[in-house]
Amino acid sequence: MNKLVYILIFPFISLNLSAQDDDTFGPSKLENIAANMKTVMGNNDADFTSIATPDKWKEESGIILAQKTNFSFDKDANKLAVYEITRRRIKLLDRDAVNSYSTVYFRIGSSRDGAAIKIIKSNGTTQEVSLRNAIYVEDPSDVPSTFLPYIGKVSTYIDKSKSSVVYYKIAVPDLDPGDIIDYATIFYDDNTVKKMNYIEFDPIYFVCNREYPVVAQKFGIETDDKSFVSSKSLNGAPEFKESGNGSVLYTWEDRNRDKMSDTRWINYFAQVPFIKFQIVFSRQENRSDLFIGDKRELKRNLSPEEMAVKVNSMYNKMNAESLMGGVNYYLKQINASDLREDDYIQKLYYIIRHVAVIRGNGIGSEAFAYCMMEKLDNKKIPYELVVTAPYTLSAPADIIFRTEPEWLLRVKGKYIFNPTAFSNPYDFQEGFLNTPAYVIKLGKNPTATAITIDNNTPDQNVTTNSVEATIDTATQNIIVTTKRTAAGISKASYNIQGLAYTTAFDDDYRSYDGEDDIRGNLKGSVLEQYEDRLRERKKEDKEKKLEFMKAQYKEDFDNIDKYIEFVLNSDGRSWKKQELSFSSKFELRDMVMKAGNNLLVNIPGLIGDQLYVNPDERKREFDAHMGNPRSIKNEITFNIPAGYKAVGVNNLNLSVENETGYFKVKATVEGNQLKILTMKVYKQIYVKKENWNKLLEFIDTAFNFSQKKILLKKI
Repeated sequence: MNKLVYILIFPFISLNLSAQDDDTFGPSKLENIAANMKTVMGNNDADFTSIATPDKWKEESGIILAQKTNFSFDKDANKLAVYEITRRRIKLLDRDAVNSYSTVYFRIGSSRDGAAIKIIKSNGTTQEVSLRNAIYVEDPSDVPSTFLPYIGKVSTYIDKSKSSVVYYKIAVPDLDPGDIIDYATIFYDDNTVKKMNYIEFDPIYFVCNREYPVVAQKFGIETDDKSFVSSKSLNGAPEFKESGNGSVLYTWEDRNRDKMSDTRWINYFAQVPFIKFQIVFSRQENRSDLFIGDKRELKRNLSPEEMAVKVNSMYNKMNAESLMGGVNYYLKQINASDLREDDYIQKLYYIIRHVAVIRGNGIGSEAFAYCMMEKLDNKKIPYELVVTAPYTLSAPADIIFRTEPEWLLRVKGKYIFNPTAFSNPYDFQEGFLNTPAYVIKLGKNPTATAITIDNNTPDQNVTTNSVEATIDTATQNIIVTTKRTAAGISKASYNIQGLAYTTAFDDDYRSYDGEDDIRGNLKGSVLEQYEDRLRERKKEDKEKKLEFMKAQYKEDFDNIDKYIEFVLNSDGRSWKKQELSFSSKFELRDMVMKAGNNLLVNIPGLIGDQLYVNPDERKREFDAHMGNPRSIKNEITFNIPAGYKAVGVNNLNLSVENETGYFKVKATVEGNQLKILTMKVYKQIYVKKENWNKLLEFIDTAFNFSQKKILLKKI
C-alpha cells in the first residue's frame, strides 16, 4: 500500500475499531457465543469431569487433565467449511502455571466462532468467566501459540469467505494455585474452493510430551469424500484409528504422558513420541502430484517408488516461468554461454539467489532444483537430483507430506542446496548432515536410489574470535577489540549479527559479475536523488547497527557498557570470500577488582558467556542433539598495564578431551602481553545419553574457566 494512502486511511480504521470495541460483546453477541459453546462445554466426555491430581505429578507446576481438538470438514458447491474445536482442562499447581493462564486469547471472526472459560476453585465451586470485557488484540502475532488454531484459514484464488481473523483477550480474575481452568474455543473458516482443484492445509506436528504432564489428550478428524488424511506416528506414539459410516472419522488418543524432561539439545521429531497429520481437499483421489491416498484411505507411508513417481510428476508440472525469465535475463547479461563449467555453476547459483531471494521472497527447493537442472541440461553439465528432508523434520522414509521433501543437486560430487540470502554454492546446511536421501532418476520409469549425505568435521565449521583487551585506567573498564570470523555451517549463527544494517546486499550483482540493477536504469536528477537517499539510509543504519550490536553482544557479555565501533571485513557471500568476518570495539564494566595495590581481572571471561548446566539438567533421558560438529577458537591478547605483572598464568593451562569433544587452554606471557588461546570443539552431531557426563566434563570446564580471574601484582 502506498505510504501516504496508508497514513490517510488507517486513522479512520482505527477510530472505527475503537467505536466498535465499545459494544463488541454486547448481550446479543454473548448469547450467540454461548449458544455456539453449549454443546462443546456440555460434552459428556468423562475426561472433562476429572478434578483429581495424580500423586506422581503433585509436585509439578501444572497438569493437563484433558485436552482434545476436533476437526470437521464440510464442503458445499463453492466453499469448504472447517470447524476446529479445542477444549482444555488444566490443573494449576503453582504461581507460574497461574500466570501462564491468567489471560486467555480467543478468536471471534465470524458468527460461528466461540469461546468459553470456567474456573473450578480448589473448594469445588465453579466460576464462569464472562467475555464482556474482552480486549481486541491489534496484532495477531501477539497471540501465544497455545491459543492459536492448528490449521487456520488458507489462501485461495477467490476469497468470498465471511470468516476473518480477529482475536481478543480476557483476563481471568481470582485465579489461584490449586484451581482448574477449563476453556474451549471454536475456530470456523469457510474457505472458498471455487476454481480450486485442491487445498493443502498446513501439516500438524504434535509432540506427545507437553509442558505439563498429561492425563488424557485426543484428536478427532471428520471428513467428507473430498478430503484426504495422511498420518504417521513415530517414536512410540499411538496411531490414528478409523471409524464412521457416511462421514469418515479418524480418532487419536494418548494417556498418562510425563512432561518433557530434557528440553536442551533435543531433536523432537527424531527422538520424542509425536504424531504428524495433514488434511488435503482434492477433487481427485490419488493425484500423482499430491501426497494423498485413495478415497477413505488413511495414508501412513510413502514408499521410495511412490516418492520417485510423485517427484517426477511434480517436476513435469512445474511452473517456474517467472523465475526462469529472470535467470535467463541475467545469464544473457553476463554472456554465461561462454563460461567454463565451474564458473557457470557458480554464476548460475548466484543469479538464482539474486532473482529469488535478494529481489524476491525466496522459493521452494523444488523450484530452485528445477531451474538449476534446466540450465545445467542446456550446458550438458551432469548432475543428480537428490531428495531428502532435514533431520530436524523427518527421515526420508517417514515423509508423507508434499511440504517435507527437500530437493537438492549433487554436482561433481558436491551438494548444492536451495540458496538463502547468505549462502554460496556448495555451502552445507546443518539439517542435512549424515542424512539418508534418495537419488531420483526422472523419466518414463522414475526410480529412487538410497544414499547417505556426507557428514562434516569440526574443522569445517569454525568460529575464530581474535580479541585484544586493555584496561582503561580512568574508568577501570576493559576496552575490547574483536575480530570474529566464521566458516562453514558456523556462519549461520552470525550472518544476521554481522550483516544486519550493512550494505552487504546493495551490491549483490557483484557476486555474479553483473551490472548494477538500480543505477544502470537511473540517470540525471533521479540518480542523484537515489544516491542522496542511499547516503541517508547508510547514515541511519550506522547508528542502528551500534545499538543492534550492543544488544547482540549482551548475550555473551551482560556487562557490556558501550558498543563503540563496527567494521564489516567480509560478508561471506561471494565465491572468493566465503568466510564471514567483522570487527567490533566495545567496553566491559565490572571486569576489574582491586585487591589492595593489586588487581583481579576476569580475562578468561573474554571468551564470552559459557553454558552453565544446572542440577536439574544433569540427568539425561534422550541423546543430546548437538546440531553439527564445530570448533570455537578464542585468541586473546591482554595488554598488561605498566607497573603490573601477571601471576599464576600457568594455572590457566588445561586440557579436557574425550570422544564427545574437548576444551583446551594455553596461556603464556610475552613481554607485557598475556596471551590465551582456547579451543572448544564439539565432535559429534548426537551424543549418546550414556556419554552425557562426558559432554558435561568439557562444558563444565569451559564454564569454570570463564569465571576465573587473573592476579595482576603491583611491581
